[in-house]
Amino acid sequence: MPPDASQTKRRILDAASKEFARYGLAGARVDRIAANAKANKRSLYVHFGTKEELFDLVVAQTLLELADAASFDAAALPQYAGALFDILQDRPDAARLTTWALLERPQPIEAEVDSYRMKIAAILEEQSRGTLSTAHDAVSLLAMVLALVTSWTNASWSLRALHEGTDPAMPPADFRAKMIAAVEALTRNTAPSD
Repeated sequence: MPPDASQTKRRILDAASKEFARYGLAGARVDRIAANAKANKRSLYVHFGTKEELFDLVVAQTLLELADAASFDAAALPQYAGALFDILQDRPDAARLTTWALLERPQPIEAEVDSYRMKIAAILEEQSRGTLSTAHDAVSLLAMVLALVTSWTNASWSLRALHEGTDPAMPPADFRAKMIAAVEALTRNTAPSD
């Protein structure tokens, strides 16, 4: 009976995700991915194509997993920001992987674009209802919310080291609440209602 290819694929994807999160696309090695997946290099190429194609797939899969893990409600962006913050604290490899993608593959990923399209449409709907601020267009508003969510992770180690009593790798205990308050301030509609 031939081995189950789906198990091999899953092992390769898991090993590739760890490898790419640690080393990025340029530093990742197909030999290490294959060895850690207990697979041969040939099966990696047969199932996933080039290293670049595998990287794009791993990034897209990670982003879709994040999108599924944090329920998006445009009318409750602060709560979404808090949920996404928690997920990224539990999954630091996801943040590293998306950072590598920004640096090494500066191109849209269609699955991610589709996910953002739905979020933007929902934000536009809430803005038209008057429940979200219209001070910023929907794309900019979502970009700013996501930047606040990742602001501690993306801050310089030197800056984080200046926060007294805090391990620079971890956000201060009150950081999540402050980030949510910032998202609330950013998204609050301050225009008078009719």
